[in-house]
Parts: sequence; structure tokens; C-alpha cells
Amino acid sequence: MSAHLPPRPPRPGDDAWAAAPRPALPRPTLPPDLGRRAKGLTWLAVQSVLGFVAVLGLLLLFGLLLALGWDPAGWLIGVTLILAFLGVARTFFQGRRLLSPAPEVPLAQATPDDDEARLLRLLRSGERALPPAARPAFHAAIIATRDALRLTAGDETLSRDAFDARQAAREDLPALLQTYRAAPHAPDAERLLVSQLDLIGRRMGEVVHERRGQHTRTLEAQRRYLESKYGAGEQ
Repeated sequence: MSAHLPPRPPRPGDDAWAAAPRPALPRPTLPPDLGRRAKGLTWLAVQSVLGFVAVLGLLLLFGLLLALGWDPAGWLIGVTLILAFLGVARTFFQGRRLLSPAPEVPLAQATPDDDEARLLRLLRSGERALPPAARPAFHAAIIATRDALRLTAGDETLSRDAFDARQAAREDLPALLQTYRAAPHAPDAERLLVSQLDLIGRRMGEVVHERRGQHTRTLEAQRRYLESKYGAGEQ
């Protein structure tokens, strides 16, 4: 199969996928379930305050009864302290769960939309981490992979094209960026990075070219069919 050049990246400002004119500072991302977490933390704080007030009131009451000579008050103080400790532990673990980031979707369960979102995050991180000379090749490989993902998303069975596109998005491109970041910065490292990005970009470009050709041929066949069906009666 002849090699095809990957599609040129869109101009800056066209959409969210356009390459940034210069490395952008990382922007804080809010979790998608921020409202639910905020409500949970608020209710947890209210419960903590109410629990503290209740425990403090019981300790003062039982302490007063113990000072007046009622011996069972000592046992009640111990039970109250144990319950207070359990409440603190429960508050800690619930707060930790609410504050922890949501886990990413496992690759085995990822959808084309998940893969495209992962690619977009990888694009933004690569724009900040890579040297200027490597960014065009990186951006071209990312965009070609995105287009290949979109064109193979409707495959009923996992074809070779769909498999290659998903592997590039989920494993090959992230691993390549991670390896470059971990390697000592040297001219050879940058050259090897660009050559591997070009390999991925060319393969994804082949997928895009072939799928677009299939789509064009399908439309052309449908046009001929409709012309033969409805155009015969034309005078």
C-alpha cells in the first residue's frame, strides 16, 4: 500500500483541536461530578458539626453525673468516646472518597468519544512538553489519529484499521510522549521522536485516505443506483 502524507493540521482558532501558537499554561480541570461532590462535602461538614456538638454535650452531661457520684456515667463516657472515634473515621474516609479524582475509563471499556478526549488531553500536554521542532509532527499524528478514530468508529467488527487507530490513541502515542519525557534531551532523541511520529501519522493517514475513498465510492454507487431507478422515466 502506498504511503500517504497525514492531513495538515487545522489553523489555530478553528476549533479545540487547533495547535496553540505557543505552549499554554496548564489549566485546572474541574471534575464532571463537581456538584455532587460539593453537596456531599457540605452535608458531611454539617454532620461533623452536629456530631461534635452532640458528643461534647454528652461528655459534659456524663462528666457532671460522674462528679455527682453516679458510677455508670464513667462507662457512658467511654462508649461516647468510642462512638466519637468511629464518627471521625467515617468522616475521614468519606471526605477522602469525595475529594479523590474520578478514575479514568479502563481501556477495555473505552468508547471512541473516550479515545478522542484522551487524544485531546495528550495534544495539550505535548504542546507544553515537546520542543518547537517536534510539535508539527506530533500535532499531525494526533489529528490523523483522531480522524482515523472517527472514520472507523462505525465498524461492526474490529478491523485492522480500527485496531491500529485505537492502539495509536490508547498506547502508542502516550507511550512515545512518556518515553521522550523520561529520556535525556539530545538531538538524537528529538530526531527519533519525529521519525516515530511520522510513522504513526503516515499509517493513520493511510487509514483516513482509504476510509474516505470507501465513503466516496459508496456514495457514487448509491448515486448510480438512484439514477438507474428514478432517472429512466425522464424525458
